[in-house]
Amino acid sequence: MVKKVLAISLLCTASPNIFAEEAQAYTWAHALTLESITNLHGGVETGTRNLANLDLTLSVDTQAAGWWSSGTLFIYVLGNYGKPPSALTGELQTLSNIEAENNLTLYEFWYEHSFAEGNVKLLVGLHDYNSTFYSLESASLFNLSSMGIGPEIAQVTPSIFPVTAATVHLTLSHEDQYFLLAVYDGVPGDPSHPHGTHVKFGDDDGLLMATEWGFAQEHDYKIALGAWRHTAAIENPVDGSLIDSNNGFYLLGEKYFSENFSAFFQYGRANENKNQLESYLGLGVSYKNPWIDGDVIGLAYAKAKNSADYLKVNPDVLSAETVVELSYFRPLMEKVSIQSSLYSVMNPGMAPDLDNSLAVGLRLYVEF
Repeated sequence: MVKKVLAISLLCTASPNIFAEEAQAYTWAHALTLESITNLHGGVETGTRNLANLDLTLSVDTQAAGWWSSGTLFIYVLGNYGKPPSALTGELQTLSNIEAENNLTLYEFWYEHSFAEGNVKLLVGLHDYNSTFYSLESASLFNLSSMGIGPEIAQVTPSIFPVTAATVHLTLSHEDQYFLLAVYDGVPGDPSHPHGTHVKFGDDDGLLMATEWGFAQEHDYKIALGAWRHTAAIENPVDGSLIDSNNGFYLLGEKYFSENFSAFFQYGRANENKNQLESYLGLGVSYKNPWIDGDVIGLAYAKAKNSADYLKVNPDVLSAETVVELSYFRPLMEKVSIQSSLYSVMNPGMAPDLDNSLAVGLRLYVEF
């Protein structure tokens, strides 16, 4: 599962770039997301599930605060409540990117120091991998989890929503080119104690090593190539053996063809011998201001494919799951926005006994 908060709704996330233009020492942000998803047809069963997500963040500019120069301290408290809509719709890719266990946790707590006039940045602490890696600005409209991060890497449970891990993260940048390199604890939190905040370094946790190289210009274009290696000792979902080496890669791209129209793609692959999901393909388009200032409409497609090795030992499982999301975001008043989405899920959960699902979602965003 993964959470991506809409950039267009001005909700603050864990990305350090959000506060780049802030001159003040302390920047607070508070946001509440309320969501209702109804499964109209197919899946496991029809019905409605309601969710709530609370984001409380504080960013401290150490120079403006009179401490020292070139530093940023970031603190993020996350709260989640509700029952999972995926229990009704049955999909693997998770329609709601705020679906999580009921919890209140210290989600992120990191310090970043800048060198060489901001071209080199070193970050240490609890950090969301997806706030810098595998991220596309134009995909943030959509609520399907795969639009935030591909399920081929999400299946190895990296440091993403709703549980993060300790990391050392390096960013190098020059003009429109950047390079990311990070090492995370291989098992975020403490799986045996899912509630609260836990920083635990187990003997079998291993590491998640990640890198991404790309070219990007905000509101214009991005092309990026990323790779990851996971060394946690876990059970191989293909044959049940214990593995401590897993890997994959991804390619991302987006282009703003005008001030209003943008398109993006995502493609990722994981080791077919060690993962259920072998590949993922995501595509999407969005159009801003179609009717009023600030509204956005978009259409997205996401296909997750099982590996051939997994299908050999699970012959009754279908080969792939496909989700299409049609979404519309609209500001209602200052600091209040609404979003409606229609989801079509083909082969939910790759389960042959589940009919295709049709679901609708409604979100309310409130900044305070």
